[in-house]
Amino acid sequence: MEKDEMKANNLPEVLKMEKKQAYDNSATLDEAMFASGFGIYNILHMLLSGLILMGVIMQSLALGYVLPAAQCDLDLTLQQRGWLAAIPFSAIILTSYFWGWLADTRGRRFVMLFSMLISTVFAVLASFSPEIISFAVLSFTSAVFMAGPSSVVYTYLGEFTNLRHRDKIVAFGSSFVGIGTVVLPAVSWLILPIDIALPINFLSITYRSWRLLVIAANLPLAIGFVLLLFAPESPKFLNASGQQEACLRVLRQMYAVNKRLPEENYPIKSLVEESHTVKALESSGLIAVFKSMKDQTLPLFQVPLLKWTLLICFIQFGLFGTTNGYYVWFPTILNSVANHDGGSAGICAILDAHQKSPGNGTDVACDDTMNTTTFELSIYIGLVFSSMYIIVGFLVDFMGKKLILLLVLSSTGICGIGAHLAQNQNIAVVLFAVFQMCGACIGLTNAVTVELFPTKYRAMAICLSMMMGRVGSMAGSNLIGMFLSTNCGLSFYMFGGLILTCALLCFTLPGKSDSAPKIIKTDPTRNQTHEPA
Repeated sequence: MEKDEMKANNLPEVLKMEKKQAYDNSATLDEAMFASGFGIYNILHMLLSGLILMGVIMQSLALGYVLPAAQCDLDLTLQQRGWLAAIPFSAIILTSYFWGWLADTRGRRFVMLFSMLISTVFAVLASFSPEIISFAVLSFTSAVFMAGPSSVVYTYLGEFTNLRHRDKIVAFGSSFVGIGTVVLPAVSWLILPIDIALPINFLSITYRSWRLLVIAANLPLAIGFVLLLFAPESPKFLNASGQQEACLRVLRQMYAVNKRLPEENYPIKSLVEESHTVKALESSGLIAVFKSMKDQTLPLFQVPLLKWTLLICFIQFGLFGTTNGYYVWFPTILNSVANHDGGSAGICAILDAHQKSPGNGTDVACDDTMNTTTFELSIYIGLVFSSMYIIVGFLVDFMGKKLILLLVLSSTGICGIGAHLAQNQNIAVVLFAVFQMCGACIGLTNAVTVELFPTKYRAMAICLSMMMGRVGSMAGSNLIGMFLSTNCGLSFYMFGGLILTCALLCFTLPGKSDSAPKIIKTDPTRNQTHEPA
């Protein structure tokens, strides 16, 4: 048993097995995944996971475009718009832990199917809200279930790919987050100018374009739900939960599509029996649920996983806090720069001048139009964001995750500080846009998490780190909003320095050729773990 785990954890040895002309009838899961090949099946699965990721990011950020257009119908103040925009992040913070536990006990596919369907239904209902309370409640409920795929999809994506290609496929799948930041302003630009006013008397509302945008932002999740109905459960989860035959069926399908050969030709006939690392929820009741969640969580805060849990959570806090924190205020910053008619000046000088200008009162004008320049710049920056994800996907196999994290985080952190120091608004906007590219490391950090943690705790580890990331999003958006009006420069120094700190902490990650961390030793009859890779 220990021999098999050592072999699975040793990447060079596993890579050599890929070159063998024949396989034994019995193999470990990692050997069997190499035998299934890499090709069309993996790419199609990456596209499916990417579509789900795009749906998550669009739903999370859609309120930034919806609320300015909805302020008349819902009679919103600026303060109300602020806390409404934080609803998706707060829902993910409150429920990521639960979704991670459920994914580790019931399966990745089950969690995503269930949560995506309910999220879409409540998003449609939210579009018919007559006032702010019902809109807030329905949006929050939709976001609670949206947290399911947000927490699980990275695990689901990584567990369908063998060790050699896993980093690359996760990086490419993560590029759909950037694509979502392009699609969202493009769809908003397409829908919001539409002049529709359909009265719905029994709800006492007029169905206008912003309500249509609420539904449109959830279409990727709805489409992802339909496509996921035809996708299988993760082979890693099936094997870890003792369902070897079901796991082999998935591997045979992957082999047939990738190799374009009949499933009967798949050389692996059985999997080496390994300790069942996932214990399905057999009993019911609140006590059983909390006990199961405790069993899934405590090992993450014990040696040897404690240091990785703290490290990954801190990095995600910094990445989400910087990227999403500034994204909430992105239209404000871009509008101020676009409307600046003076000479060359820094971003903070322009913001200060705009806030002190006459007529810039705090009353919310009943105007549902949006600045065209903001849409255009958002699309351009989203394209650069997507390109960064794709570039990372191509480079990860050659440079390794650690080196890419070090280079990207250090350069973007420096650009963040430089964006404040630059005294030309065009240069400052470019540096500010590059600063936002640190978000391209979110997916790569999740790929690191998949590698660092055993199968039994993998989904929970990712969910906890993503939950901390969403805490960073809420903290970042509130702090940045406060500093932009009181001490603008401090926000750039603080978050630029935070990203540089994350870069320094990445020095502690295992190198490209380092072996995976050791496995926790537990009672052999309970909670045994799978190989971390």
